[in-house]
Amino acid sequence: MADEFAPSDEWDEDTMIETRRFAFEHALIAHLHKRDAAADLAAVFKDADRIVNYVLGDLNP
Repeated sequence: MADEFAPSDEWDEDTMIETRRFAFEHALIAHLHKRDAAADLAAVFKDADRIVNYVLGDLNP
């Protein structure tokens, strides 16, 4: 029973989905505010990945 509450470095699937959603939304908002044209989705996803990596502990994305 004590193993049930042992700390773990694993992230559950729901947490990862929410983290990726948060990162994508913020990256998209940042790109939409930069210009009046459509956002470059490759750049949006690249920035979203950087945000996720930062959240997961890579402090130098």
